[in-house]
Amino acid sequence: MTTGPQSQQQGRLSGPLLDECGEWIWEQLEDDGIQLAGELIDLILQTERELGVQARTLDEISTIVADEFRMRGVTGQPHAIEAPLIRAVLEWEDEFLGFAGIPRAES
Repeated sequence: MTTGPQSQQQGRLSGPLLDECGEWIWEQLEDDGIQLAGELIDLILQTERELGVQARTLDEISTIVADEFRMRGVTGQPHAIEAPLIRAVLEWEDEFLGFAGIPRAES
């Protein structure tokens, strides 16, 4: 049995599709007037999979990821990376998953 981050990232949203998802989310947030580094979006998506929480509710996921970022010392400037910002990324991720026909639990 494989353990660690690699074992958690074997869902249907991986590799080039995960990259495409991150880029698409970045474009949607830009259209909404939210300036966010693409690397942060990627980190949110990767951390969600690393922790294996992508099947939980968006509120749970956003809180868990925000807590994990605090524990790792991941911070933002000038604004903190908090649950509401993470949830905005997750909401667009849900849209992408819907377009791709991938249930969140399988992502």
